[in-house]
Amino acid sequence: MRSLRALAPASLLLALPVQAQTPDILQRLMAEPVSLFDWGLAQLDRDIERAGLRLFGSSERGTRPETGTIYDWRRGRVSLYLSLQRPERERTREACAGLFDKVIRELTAGAPAGAPAAWYLRSAFQPKGHFWTSRFEDVGGKLLQVVELEVSLIAPPYAAAAGDNRRMRCSGRLDAAPEALRVDVGAGPDAAAGPPEPLGR
Repeated sequence: MRSLRALAPASLLLALPVQAQTPDILQRLMAEPVSLFDWGLAQLDRDIERAGLRLFGSSERGTRPETGTIYDWRRGRVSLYLSLQRPERERTREACAGLFDKVIRELTAGAPAGAPAAWYLRSAFQPKGHFWTSRFEDVGGKLLQVVELEVSLIAPPYAAAAGDNRRMRCSGRLDAAPEALRVDVGAGPDAAAGPPEPLGR
């Protein structure tokens, strides 16, 4: 009998619900810190993907754009990027600038008149129900100085296999005018680009 009584407490422990043995997943998630920076990057990443799919997801070419968001800690800059496959005749400065404008318009759709890019960035880094304090004066305007969009037109796989690796890339602030965009031409997505060249020069 003594051996049976000794086994009883162990059997009771094994019968305890799993929830009592492991932390509640929601409580664990609540305990993890998330900064407004983390939140903003996640929103930018989601928005550039949605913009790319809305603009080109059902393209007749059947290719989806590559999108994402990168934080360059060395430069202190955040870049949204979109890369789209296009035949050689469509990889031009004008086409790149036009694509840049389309993406910006898609990102800022629904923004009030005046400064749509600043409004969009301010909203992206502001969780619902969050109120900026006086420490965050002119959030949108300041974010415009450190967030940029980069658009690349690259060769389709069949053209790249034939030796066509020419890439057209244009980048700039989200409120940049076409003539203010930086444009460079490289021999593939990983080619080292020379000094940025303003569009129109």
